Amino acid sequence: MKFKNYVTSIENVNIYPMVSLVIFTVFFAVVTWYVLSANKEKMEKNSQIPIND
Repeated sequence: MKFKNYVTSIENVNIYPMVSLVIFTVFFAVVTWYVLSANKEKMEKNSQIPIND
């Protein structure tokens, strides 16, 4: 059997692409929010750790 036959035999298979898109969008939004709202001084200090050791 081909892969297409397995996929078409699953009930409500059309919901999986939408769920994965929502998960990706939420994850991307949270990471973007974290990066933009992070303390810049702390990030600068942390970026110098490998150099200062």
